[in-house]
Amino acid sequence: MGLKEIVKNNHYPIIFIGSGMEKRYLQNFPNWNSLLEEYWEQINENQNFYSFLHSQIQKHPDDDKTTQDFYANVNAASYIQKKFDDLFYKEQLKVSGLTLQQAQQNRVSPFKQSIANRLKRYQLLDNVDMDELNGFIHILEKAKMIVTTNYDTFIQDLIEKDSDQRPTVFVGQSGLFDSDAGWSEIYQIHGSISSPNSIVINSKDYDNFDKNSVLVSAKIMSSMIDAPIIFFGYSMTDRNIRKVLDDFGSQLPQEDPRKSANRILVVDYEPNQNEIVEQIVRDQGLHNLNYTLIKTNNYKKIFNKLSKINEGATPYEVKKFSGLIKKLIVQQGQKGQLSNVMVTPTQLDDVAKEIDQGKPIVVALGDERYFYVYPDTVSYLKDYLADTNNYAPAIALSFAARAGGRTTKLPFAKYWNSVDKTSLNLSQKDFQRINNKIKEYGTLDKAKQFINKGSQKPFNTIKEIKSQHYPIGRQIDTVAWNLEQFDEIEINNYFNEILPTFYKTLVEKSTQLTSSVRRLLVIHDLIINGNMKPYQKTQKNQ
Repeated sequence: MGLKEIVKNNHYPIIFIGSGMEKRYLQNFPNWNSLLEEYWEQINENQNFYSFLHSQIQKHPDDDKTTQDFYANVNAASYIQKKFDDLFYKEQLKVSGLTLQQAQQNRVSPFKQSIANRLKRYQLLDNVDMDELNGFIHILEKAKMIVTTNYDTFIQDLIEKDSDQRPTVFVGQSGLFDSDAGWSEIYQIHGSISSPNSIVINSKDYDNFDKNSVLVSAKIMSSMIDAPIIFFGYSMTDRNIRKVLDDFGSQLPQEDPRKSANRILVVDYEPNQNEIVEQIVRDQGLHNLNYTLIKTNNYKKIFNKLSKINEGATPYEVKKFSGLIKKLIVQQGQKGQLSNVMVTPTQLDDVAKEIDQGKPIVVALGDERYFYVYPDTVSYLKDYLADTNNYAPAIALSFAARAGGRTTKLPFAKYWNSVDKTSLNLSQKDFQRINNKIKEYGTLDKAKQFINKGSQKPFNTIKEIKSQHYPIGRQIDTVAWNLEQFDEIEINNYFNEILPTFYKTLVEKSTQLTSSVRRLLVIHDLIINGNMKPYQKTQKNQ
Protein backbone atom coordinates (compact mmCIF):
# COMPACT_ATOMS: atom_id res chain seq x y z
CA MET A 1 0.00 0.00 0.00
CA GLY A 2 1.10 3.60 -0.57
CA LEU A 3 4.83 3.94 -0.04
CA LYS A 4 5.59 0.37 -1.09
CA GLU A 5 3.61 0.80 -4.33
CA ILE A 6 5.38 4.06 -5.19
CA VAL A 7 8.78 2.39 -4.86
CA LYS A 8 7.56 -0.69 -6.76
CA ASN A 9 6.28 1.40 -9.68
CA ASN A 10 9.69 3.13 -9.82
CA HIS A 11 8.58 6.59 -10.98
CA TYR A 12 10.12 9.78 -9.66
CA PRO A 13 7.48 11.63 -7.60
CA ILE A 14 6.01 15.11 -7.53
CA ILE A 15 6.76 16.49 -4.06
CA PHE A 16 4.80 19.15 -2.18
CA ILE A 17 6.75 20.93 0.57
CA GLY A 18 5.07 22.79 3.45
CA SER A 19 6.48 24.90 6.26
CA GLY A 20 6.71 21.85 8.54
CA MET A 21 9.94 20.82 6.78
CA GLU A 22 11.57 24.18 7.51
CA LYS A 23 10.52 23.91 11.16
CA ARG A 24 12.00 20.39 11.24
CA TYR A 25 15.46 21.56 10.16
CA LEU A 26 15.76 25.31 10.88
CA GLN A 27 16.13 27.39 14.01
CA ASN A 28 13.32 29.74 15.07
CA PHE A 29 11.46 29.33 11.79
CA PRO A 30 8.07 31.03 12.21
CA ASN A 31 4.72 29.57 11.28
CA TRP A 32 2.08 31.83 9.77
CA ASN A 33 0.54 32.72 13.11
CA SER A 34 3.81 33.54 14.89
CA LEU A 35 5.05 35.57 11.89
CA LEU A 36 1.94 37.76 12.01
CA GLU A 37 2.31 38.16 15.76
CA GLU A 38 5.87 39.43 15.24
CA TYR A 39 4.60 42.15 12.91
CA TRP A 40 1.63 42.98 15.13
CA GLU A 41 4.15 44.04 17.77
CA GLN A 42 5.81 46.40 15.26
CA ILE A 43 2.67 48.39 14.36
CA ASN A 44 2.06 49.50 17.98
CA GLU A 45 -1.54 48.32 18.21
CA ASN A 46 -3.30 48.79 21.54
CA GLN A 47 -5.46 45.73 20.98
CA ASN A 48 -3.94 42.34 21.76
CA PHE A 49 -3.15 40.25 18.67
CA TYR A 50 -5.21 37.30 19.88
CA SER A 51 -8.13 39.56 20.74
CA PHE A 52 -8.09 40.69 17.11
CA LEU A 53 -8.00 37.08 15.89
CA HIS A 54 -10.93 36.25 18.17
CA SER A 55 -12.97 39.14 16.73
CA GLN A 56 -12.34 37.81 13.22
CA ILE A 57 -13.31 34.26 14.19
CA GLN A 58 -16.64 35.57 15.46
CA LYS A 59 -17.47 36.60 11.89
CA HIS A 60 -17.52 32.94 10.82
CA PRO A 61 -19.51 31.14 13.53
CA ASP A 62 -20.74 28.34 11.26
CA ASP A 63 -17.35 27.38 9.82
CA ASP A 64 -15.00 24.70 11.13
CA LYS A 65 -11.90 25.64 13.15
CA THR A 66 -9.52 25.36 10.15
CA THR A 67 -11.62 27.78 8.09
CA GLN A 68 -12.09 30.17 11.00
CA ASP A 69 -8.35 30.29 11.66
CA PHE A 70 -7.62 30.84 7.98
CA TYR A 71 -9.94 33.85 7.67
CA ALA A 72 -8.71 35.28 10.96
CA ASN A 73 -5.10 35.12 9.81
CA VAL A 74 -5.63 36.54 6.32
CA ASN A 75 -7.68 39.40 7.78
CA ALA A 76 -4.93 40.01 10.32
CA ALA A 77 -2.34 40.05 7.52
CA SER A 78 -4.43 42.55 5.54
CA TYR A 79 -4.77 44.79 8.59
CA ILE A 80 -1.07 44.56 9.49
CA GLN A 81 0.05 45.25 5.91
CA LYS A 82 -1.99 48.44 5.66
CA LYS A 83 -0.77 49.73 9.03
CA PHE A 84 2.82 48.69 8.41
CA ASP A 85 2.97 50.28 4.95
CA ASP A 86 1.40 53.50 6.25
CA LEU A 87 3.94 53.71 9.07
CA PHE A 88 6.76 53.13 6.59
CA TYR A 89 5.64 56.02 4.39
CA LYS A 90 5.31 58.21 7.50
CA GLU A 91 8.95 57.26 8.20
CA GLN A 92 8.02 55.70 11.54
CA LEU A 93 9.20 52.26 10.41
CA LYS A 94 12.24 51.31 8.33
CA VAL A 95 12.80 48.33 6.07
CA SER A 96 16.35 47.26 5.31
CA GLY A 97 17.26 47.68 1.65
CA LEU A 98 14.12 49.63 0.76
CA THR A 99 13.90 53.40 0.42
CA LEU A 100 10.73 55.47 0.17
CA GLN A 101 11.56 56.22 -3.45
CA GLN A 102 12.09 52.54 -4.36
CA ALA A 103 8.90 51.47 -2.61
CA GLN A 104 6.82 54.14 -4.34
CA GLN A 105 8.30 53.85 -7.83
CA ASN A 106 8.35 50.03 -7.93
CA ARG A 107 5.08 49.62 -5.99
CA VAL A 108 6.74 47.34 -3.46
CA SER A 109 4.84 46.64 -0.25
CA PRO A 110 7.19 47.49 2.66
CA PHE A 111 5.44 44.82 4.73
CA LYS A 112 6.15 42.10 2.16
CA GLN A 113 9.70 43.33 1.65
CA SER A 114 10.23 43.12 5.40
CA ILE A 115 8.89 39.54 5.43
CA ALA A 116 11.28 38.69 2.60
CA ASN A 117 14.18 40.12 4.61
CA ARG A 118 13.06 38.18 7.68
CA LEU A 119 12.93 34.84 5.86
CA LYS A 120 16.26 35.29 4.08
CA ARG A 121 17.98 34.70 7.39
CA TYR A 122 17.82 31.05 8.34
CA GLN A 123 20.13 28.65 10.15
CA LEU A 124 20.13 24.89 10.63
CA LEU A 125 19.21 23.52 14.06
CA ASP A 126 22.25 22.78 16.21
CA ASN A 127 21.10 19.18 16.68
CA VAL A 128 19.83 18.59 13.15
CA ASP A 129 20.06 14.95 12.00
CA MET A 130 22.40 15.32 9.03
CA ASP A 131 21.74 11.78 7.82
CA GLU A 132 18.05 12.56 7.64
CA LEU A 133 18.67 15.95 6.00
CA ASN A 134 20.92 14.35 3.37
CA GLY A 135 18.17 11.82 2.72
CA PHE A 136 15.74 14.69 2.24
CA ILE A 137 18.09 16.35 -0.25
CA HIS A 138 18.47 13.06 -2.10
CA ILE A 139 14.73 12.63 -2.64
CA LEU A 140 14.39 16.31 -3.61
CA GLU A 141 16.91 15.69 -6.36
CA LYS A 142 14.84 12.72 -7.50
CA ALA A 143 11.62 14.72 -7.63
CA LYS A 144 10.21 15.23 -11.09
CA MET A 145 8.72 18.45 -9.80
CA ILE A 146 8.66 20.29 -6.45
CA VAL A 147 5.68 22.43 -5.46
CA THR A 148 5.85 24.53 -2.30
CA THR A 149 3.71 27.06 -0.48
CA ASN A 150 6.80 28.35 1.36
CA TYR A 151 8.19 31.77 0.52
CA ASP A 152 11.85 31.11 1.40
CA THR A 153 14.68 29.62 -0.70
CA PHE A 154 15.67 26.81 1.66
CA ILE A 155 14.71 24.03 -0.78
CA GLN A 156 16.54 25.42 -3.82
CA ASP A 157 19.54 26.33 -1.65
CA LEU A 158 19.82 22.72 -0.44
CA ILE A 159 19.70 21.39 -4.00
CA GLU A 160 22.17 23.93 -5.37
CA LYS A 161 24.70 23.31 -2.59
CA ASP A 162 24.54 19.55 -3.07
CA SER A 163 24.34 19.31 -6.86
CA ASP A 164 26.09 22.56 -7.87
CA GLN A 165 23.10 23.27 -10.11
CA ARG A 166 20.49 25.97 -9.57
CA PRO A 167 17.04 24.52 -10.20
CA THR A 168 14.55 26.36 -12.38
CA VAL A 169 12.14 28.20 -10.09
CA PHE A 170 8.73 29.55 -11.07
CA VAL A 171 7.11 32.07 -8.73
CA GLY A 172 3.35 32.39 -8.25
CA GLN A 173 1.27 30.99 -11.07
CA SER A 174 3.66 32.04 -13.82
CA GLY A 175 5.32 29.27 -15.74
CA LEU A 176 2.69 26.64 -14.97
CA PHE A 177 2.48 25.89 -18.68
CA ASP A 178 5.79 27.41 -19.78
CA SER A 179 8.20 25.03 -18.08
CA ASP A 180 11.83 24.89 -19.08
CA ALA A 181 12.23 21.18 -19.70
CA GLY A 182 9.53 19.55 -17.63
CA TRP A 183 12.15 18.23 -15.22
CA SER A 184 13.72 19.44 -12.01
CA GLU A 185 11.50 22.48 -11.51
CA ILE A 186 10.33 24.22 -8.35
CA TYR A 187 7.00 26.03 -8.23
CA GLN A 188 6.63 28.52 -5.37
CA ILE A 189 2.90 28.88 -5.83
CA HIS A 190 2.43 31.27 -2.88
CA GLY A 191 5.22 33.58 -3.98
CA SER A 192 8.88 34.02 -3.09
CA ILE A 193 11.13 36.27 -1.06
CA SER A 194 13.00 36.87 -4.31
CA SER A 195 9.93 38.82 -5.49
CA PRO A 196 8.29 40.29 -2.35
CA ASN A 197 5.08 41.48 -4.00
CA SER A 198 4.40 37.91 -5.14
CA ILE A 199 3.97 36.76 -1.53
CA VAL A 200 0.44 35.44 -0.91
CA ILE A 201 -0.50 36.42 2.63
CA ASN A 202 -3.50 38.77 2.84
CA SER A 203 -7.15 38.30 1.90
CA LYS A 204 -6.82 39.88 -1.56
CA ASP A 205 -3.79 37.69 -2.33
CA TYR A 206 -5.67 34.53 -1.43
CA ASP A 207 -8.76 35.60 -3.37
CA ASN A 208 -6.63 36.04 -6.49
CA PHE A 209 -4.82 32.76 -5.88
CA ASP A 210 -8.02 30.80 -5.34
CA LYS A 211 -9.53 32.13 -8.58
CA ASN A 212 -6.68 30.54 -10.51
CA SER A 213 -5.81 27.59 -8.27
CA VAL A 214 -7.20 25.24 -10.90
CA LEU A 215 -4.05 26.05 -12.94
CA VAL A 216 -1.93 24.46 -10.24
CA SER A 217 -4.15 21.39 -10.19
CA ALA A 218 -4.13 21.13 -13.98
CA LYS A 219 -0.33 21.29 -14.04
CA ILE A 220 -0.07 18.53 -11.46
CA MET A 221 -2.82 16.44 -13.07
CA SER A 222 -0.96 16.55 -16.39
CA SER A 223 2.13 15.11 -14.66
CA MET A 224 0.27 12.47 -12.64
CA ILE A 225 0.10 9.92 -15.46
CA ASP A 226 3.36 8.41 -14.23
CA ALA A 227 4.37 10.49 -11.21
CA PRO A 228 2.83 9.95 -7.76
CA ILE A 229 2.42 12.90 -5.37
CA ILE A 230 3.87 13.08 -1.86
CA PHE A 231 3.10 15.87 0.64
CA PHE A 232 5.70 16.71 3.29
CA GLY A 233 5.46 19.36 6.01
CA TYR A 234 1.69 19.79 6.05
CA SER A 235 -0.97 18.95 8.58
CA MET A 236 -4.28 17.65 7.29
CA THR A 237 -5.90 20.62 9.04
CA ASP A 238 -3.74 22.96 6.90
CA ARG A 239 -5.95 24.97 4.57
CA ASN A 240 -3.24 25.05 1.88
CA ILE A 241 -3.06 21.29 1.48
CA ARG A 242 -6.81 20.86 1.74
CA LYS A 243 -7.35 23.42 -1.02
CA VAL A 244 -4.99 21.56 -3.36
CA LEU A 245 -6.45 18.15 -2.50
CA ASP A 246 -9.97 19.52 -2.91
CA ASP A 247 -9.11 20.60 -6.45
CA PHE A 248 -7.69 17.13 -7.12
CA GLY A 249 -10.82 15.50 -5.74
CA SER A 250 -13.05 17.56 -8.02
CA GLN A 251 -11.09 16.54 -11.12
CA LEU A 252 -9.89 12.98 -10.54
CA PRO A 253 -12.19 10.30 -11.97
CA GLN A 254 -13.94 7.99 -9.52
CA GLU A 255 -11.82 4.85 -9.36
CA ASP A 256 -10.72 2.02 -7.12
CA PRO A 257 -9.94 3.73 -3.76
CA ARG A 258 -6.69 1.79 -3.45
CA LYS A 259 -5.54 2.95 -6.89
CA SER A 260 -5.96 6.68 -6.17
CA ALA A 261 -4.57 6.22 -2.64
CA ASN A 262 -1.40 4.75 -4.13
CA ARG A 263 -0.94 7.92 -6.19
CA ILE A 264 -1.38 10.49 -3.40
CA LEU A 265 0.53 10.23 -0.11
CA VAL A 266 0.37 12.68 2.80
CA VAL A 267 3.12 12.39 5.42
CA ASP A 268 1.77 13.68 8.74
CA TYR A 269 4.20 14.26 11.61
CA GLU A 270 3.31 12.10 14.61
CA PRO A 271 5.52 12.60 17.72
CA ASN A 272 7.11 9.45 19.17
CA GLN A 273 5.88 7.28 16.28
CA ASN A 274 9.08 5.68 14.97
CA GLU A 275 7.28 3.21 12.72
CA ILE A 276 5.57 4.11 9.45
CA VAL A 277 1.83 3.77 9.94
CA GLU A 278 -0.24 3.94 6.74
CA GLN A 279 -3.98 4.10 6.24
CA ILE A 280 -6.23 4.84 3.27
CA VAL A 281 -8.42 7.87 3.96
CA ARG A 282 -11.60 8.70 2.08
CA ASP A 283 -12.24 12.37 2.84
CA GLN A 284 -15.83 13.47 2.21
CA GLY A 285 -14.79 17.09 2.61
CA LEU A 286 -12.49 16.69 -0.42
CA HIS A 287 -15.01 15.31 -2.93
CA ASN A 288 -14.49 11.82 -1.43
CA LEU A 289 -10.82 11.87 -2.44
CA ASN A 290 -8.86 8.77 -1.47
CA TYR A 291 -5.25 9.19 -0.32
CA THR A 292 -2.73 7.36 1.85
CA LEU A 293 -2.07 9.06 5.18
CA ILE A 294 1.32 8.23 6.71
CA LYS A 295 1.79 9.01 10.39
CA THR A 296 5.38 8.92 11.63
CA ASN A 297 8.32 10.79 13.10
CA ASN A 298 10.77 8.54 11.26
CA TYR A 299 11.34 10.61 8.14
CA LYS A 300 14.74 9.01 7.63
CA LYS A 301 13.05 5.67 7.03
CA ILE A 302 10.70 7.23 4.46
CA PHE A 303 13.60 8.87 2.63
CA ASN A 304 15.55 5.59 2.59
CA LYS A 305 12.59 3.81 1.00
CA LEU A 306 12.07 6.53 -1.61
CA SER A 307 15.79 6.55 -2.43
CA LYS A 308 15.32 3.11 -4.01
CA ILE A 309 13.36 4.70 -6.88
CA ASN A 310 15.66 4.77 -9.88
CA GLU A 311 14.49 5.54 -13.41
CA GLY A 312 18.08 5.74 -14.65
CA ALA A 313 19.10 9.38 -14.99
CA THR A 314 17.71 11.59 -12.24
CA PRO A 315 15.61 14.63 -13.17
CA TYR A 316 18.63 16.83 -12.42
CA GLU A 317 20.81 14.82 -14.77
CA VAL A 318 18.13 15.01 -17.47
CA LYS A 319 17.99 18.77 -16.98
CA LYS A 320 21.77 19.13 -16.92
CA PHE A 321 22.43 17.25 -20.13
CA SER A 322 19.47 18.70 -21.99
CA GLY A 323 20.92 22.09 -21.02
CA LEU A 324 24.30 21.09 -22.46
CA ILE A 325 22.65 19.98 -25.69
CA LYS A 326 20.80 23.31 -25.90
CA LYS A 327 24.08 25.16 -25.28
CA LEU A 328 25.70 23.18 -28.07
CA ILE A 329 22.88 23.97 -30.49
CA VAL A 330 22.85 27.70 -29.66
CA GLN A 331 26.62 28.29 -29.73
CA GLN A 332 27.37 26.16 -32.77
CA GLY A 333 24.20 27.39 -34.48
CA GLN A 334 25.27 31.01 -34.09
CA LYS A 335 28.55 30.11 -35.80
CA GLY A 336 26.76 28.14 -38.52
CA GLN A 337 28.77 25.01 -37.63
CA LEU A 338 26.19 22.49 -36.46
CA SER A 339 26.80 20.21 -39.43
CA ASN A 340 30.55 20.16 -38.65
CA VAL A 341 30.21 18.84 -35.10
CA MET A 342 32.28 15.64 -34.73
CA VAL A 343 32.25 12.55 -32.54
CA THR A 344 34.55 12.43 -29.52
CA PRO A 345 34.73 9.90 -26.66
CA THR A 346 34.22 12.57 -24.00
CA GLN A 347 32.54 12.15 -20.64
CA LEU A 348 29.31 14.17 -20.48
CA ASP A 349 30.54 15.95 -17.35
CA ASP A 350 33.28 17.53 -19.50
CA VAL A 351 31.03 18.55 -22.40
CA ALA A 352 30.18 22.06 -21.09
CA LYS A 353 33.85 22.94 -20.67
CA GLU A 354 34.78 21.66 -24.11
CA ILE A 355 31.90 23.57 -25.75
CA ASP A 356 33.26 26.77 -24.17
CA GLN A 357 36.74 25.92 -25.49
CA GLY A 358 35.37 25.51 -29.01
CA LYS A 359 36.34 21.85 -29.28
CA PRO A 360 34.40 19.61 -31.70
CA ILE A 361 31.66 17.73 -29.83
CA VAL A 362 29.01 15.27 -30.86
CA VAL A 363 25.80 14.33 -29.14
CA ALA A 364 24.23 11.68 -31.37
CA LEU A 365 20.49 12.32 -31.41
CA GLY A 366 19.56 11.22 -34.91
CA ASP A 367 19.32 12.68 -38.38
CA GLU A 368 20.04 16.41 -38.59
CA ARG A 369 16.63 16.99 -40.21
CA TYR A 370 14.98 16.14 -36.90
CA PHE A 371 17.25 18.28 -34.76
CA TYR A 372 14.92 21.28 -34.63
CA VAL A 373 11.31 22.09 -33.78
CA TYR A 374 9.62 24.80 -35.84
CA PRO A 375 7.73 27.29 -33.64
CA ASP A 376 4.35 28.94 -33.90
CA THR A 377 3.94 32.64 -33.07
CA VAL A 378 2.94 32.15 -29.43
CA SER A 379 5.72 29.66 -28.64
CA TYR A 380 8.25 31.81 -30.51
CA LEU A 381 7.36 34.94 -28.53
CA LYS A 382 7.23 33.17 -25.16
CA ASP A 383 10.65 31.66 -25.81
CA TYR A 384 12.04 34.97 -27.08
CA LEU A 385 10.84 37.01 -24.09
CA ALA A 386 11.87 34.37 -21.54
CA ASP A 387 15.29 34.10 -23.23
CA THR A 388 15.14 30.31 -23.02
CA ASN A 389 16.61 29.76 -26.52
CA ASN A 390 14.51 26.72 -27.36
CA TYR A 391 15.00 27.35 -31.08
CA ALA A 392 18.24 27.36 -33.01
CA PRO A 393 19.02 30.82 -34.50
CA ALA A 394 18.57 29.67 -38.10
CA ILE A 395 15.14 28.19 -37.31
CA ALA A 396 14.07 31.28 -35.35
CA LEU A 397 15.16 33.67 -38.10
CA SER A 398 13.53 31.52 -40.78
CA PHE A 399 10.29 31.73 -38.80
CA ALA A 400 10.66 35.51 -38.35
CA ALA A 401 11.31 35.91 -42.08
CA ARG A 402 8.12 34.08 -43.03
CA ALA A 403 5.84 35.55 -40.34
CA GLY A 404 3.31 37.59 -42.31
CA GLY A 405 4.29 40.36 -44.69
CA ARG A 406 7.18 42.80 -44.61
CA THR A 407 5.42 45.06 -42.08
CA THR A 408 4.23 42.25 -39.77
CA LYS A 409 5.90 43.04 -36.47
CA LEU A 410 7.93 40.35 -34.72
CA PRO A 411 11.03 40.84 -32.52
CA PHE A 412 14.15 39.13 -33.88
CA ALA A 413 17.05 41.58 -33.24
CA LYS A 414 18.47 39.30 -30.52
CA TYR A 415 19.10 36.59 -33.11
CA TRP A 416 20.04 38.82 -36.05
CA ASN A 417 22.63 40.84 -34.14
CA SER A 418 24.33 37.80 -32.57
CA VAL A 419 24.75 35.27 -35.40
CA ASP A 420 27.54 34.86 -37.92
CA LYS A 421 25.58 35.75 -41.04
CA THR A 422 28.26 34.46 -43.42
CA SER A 423 27.58 30.93 -42.20
CA LEU A 424 23.91 31.30 -41.38
CA ASN A 425 21.95 28.51 -43.05
CA LEU A 426 19.10 30.62 -44.48
CA SER A 427 17.79 30.56 -48.02
CA GLN A 428 18.29 33.57 -50.26
CA LYS A 429 14.55 34.18 -50.14
CA ASP A 430 14.53 34.18 -46.32
CA PHE A 431 17.45 36.62 -46.28
CA GLN A 432 15.45 38.90 -48.56
CA ARG A 433 12.38 38.63 -46.36
CA ILE A 434 14.43 39.51 -43.27
CA ASN A 435 16.03 42.46 -45.08
CA ASN A 436 12.59 43.74 -46.08
CA LYS A 437 11.43 43.66 -42.46
CA ILE A 438 14.61 45.42 -41.32
CA LYS A 439 14.04 48.17 -43.90
CA GLU A 440 10.50 48.62 -42.53
CA TYR A 441 11.08 48.54 -38.76
CA GLY A 442 14.68 47.43 -38.10
CA THR A 443 15.66 50.55 -36.14
CA LEU A 444 14.06 52.18 -33.13
CA ASP A 445 13.20 55.33 -35.08
CA LYS A 446 11.55 53.35 -37.89
CA ALA A 447 9.59 51.15 -35.47
CA LYS A 448 8.24 54.17 -33.59
CA GLN A 449 6.98 55.69 -36.86
CA PHE A 450 4.25 53.03 -36.89
CA ILE A 451 2.74 54.51 -33.72
CA ASN A 452 -0.29 56.73 -34.29
CA LYS A 453 0.37 60.46 -33.76
CA GLY A 454 -2.29 60.61 -31.05
CA SER A 455 -0.26 58.22 -28.91
CA GLN A 456 3.01 60.14 -29.25
CA LYS A 457 2.72 61.98 -25.92
CA PRO A 458 5.39 62.05 -23.19
CA PHE A 459 4.79 60.33 -19.81
CA ASN A 460 7.09 59.47 -16.90
CA THR A 461 5.51 56.19 -15.77
CA ILE A 462 3.19 53.51 -17.10
CA LYS A 463 0.88 54.20 -14.17
CA GLU A 464 0.37 57.76 -15.47
CA ILE A 465 -0.57 56.41 -18.89
CA LYS A 466 -3.06 53.92 -17.41
CA SER A 467 -4.67 56.72 -15.40
CA GLN A 468 -5.68 58.39 -18.70
CA HIS A 469 -8.14 55.53 -19.32
CA TYR A 470 -7.25 55.31 -23.01
CA PRO A 471 -8.64 52.47 -25.13
CA ILE A 472 -6.30 49.48 -24.76
CA GLY A 473 -4.69 49.90 -28.18
CA ARG A 474 -3.87 53.55 -27.57
CA GLN A 475 -2.64 52.78 -24.05
CA ILE A 476 -0.16 50.19 -25.34
CA ASP A 477 1.02 52.47 -28.16
CA THR A 478 1.60 55.30 -25.68
CA VAL A 479 3.61 52.94 -23.48
CA ALA A 480 5.64 51.88 -26.54
CA TRP A 481 6.34 55.51 -27.49
CA ASN A 482 7.71 56.25 -24.01
CA LEU A 483 9.31 52.86 -23.32
CA GLU A 484 12.89 54.15 -23.08
CA GLN A 485 11.90 56.27 -20.06
CA PHE A 486 10.55 53.43 -17.91
CA ASP A 487 12.13 51.22 -15.28
CA GLU A 488 12.65 47.60 -16.40
CA ILE A 489 10.68 46.30 -13.42
CA GLU A 490 7.68 48.43 -14.39
CA ILE A 491 7.99 47.22 -17.99
CA ASN A 492 8.10 43.56 -16.94
CA ASN A 493 5.07 44.02 -14.71
CA TYR A 494 3.19 45.58 -17.61
CA PHE A 495 4.18 42.74 -19.93
CA ASN A 496 2.93 40.20 -17.37
CA GLU A 497 -0.36 42.08 -17.29
CA ILE A 498 -1.06 42.30 -21.03
CA LEU A 499 0.69 39.29 -22.57
CA PRO A 500 -1.76 36.55 -21.47
CA THR A 501 -4.61 38.33 -23.28
CA PHE A 502 -2.33 39.00 -26.25
CA TYR A 503 -1.44 35.33 -26.61
CA LYS A 504 -5.12 34.45 -26.47
CA THR A 505 -5.98 36.90 -29.26
CA LEU A 506 -3.21 35.46 -31.41
CA VAL A 507 -4.86 32.06 -31.17
CA GLU A 508 -8.47 33.19 -31.50
CA LYS A 509 -8.79 36.42 -33.44
CA SER A 510 -6.60 39.37 -34.41
CA THR A 511 -7.58 42.64 -32.70
CA GLN A 512 -6.25 46.15 -32.19
CA LEU A 513 -4.57 44.79 -29.08
CA THR A 514 -2.60 42.35 -31.22
CA SER A 515 -1.12 45.04 -33.49
CA SER A 516 -0.30 47.35 -30.59
CA VAL A 517 1.47 44.66 -28.57
CA ARG A 518 3.48 43.58 -31.62
CA ARG A 519 4.72 47.16 -32.00
CA LEU A 520 5.52 47.31 -28.28
CA LEU A 521 7.53 44.06 -28.36
CA VAL A 522 9.54 45.14 -31.39
CA ILE A 523 10.40 48.49 -29.79
CA HIS A 524 11.40 46.78 -26.55
CA ASP A 525 13.55 44.33 -28.52
CA LEU A 526 15.37 47.12 -30.35
CA ILE A 527 16.00 49.03 -27.11
CA ILE A 528 17.52 45.90 -25.53
CA ASN A 529 19.35 44.39 -28.52
CA GLY A 530 20.08 47.38 -30.74
CA ASN A 531 19.17 48.45 -34.26
CA MET A 532 19.54 46.02 -37.17
CA LYS A 533 21.19 46.39 -40.56
CA PRO A 534 20.26 44.49 -43.74
CA TYR A 535 22.70 41.84 -44.94
CA GLN A 536 23.28 40.89 -48.55
CA LYS A 537 24.14 37.22 -48.95
CA THR A 538 26.56 36.91 -51.88
CA GLN A 539 27.09 33.91 -54.12
CA LYS A 540 30.43 33.27 -52.39
CA ASN A 541 28.73 33.17 -49.00
CA GLN A 542 26.28 30.65 -50.32
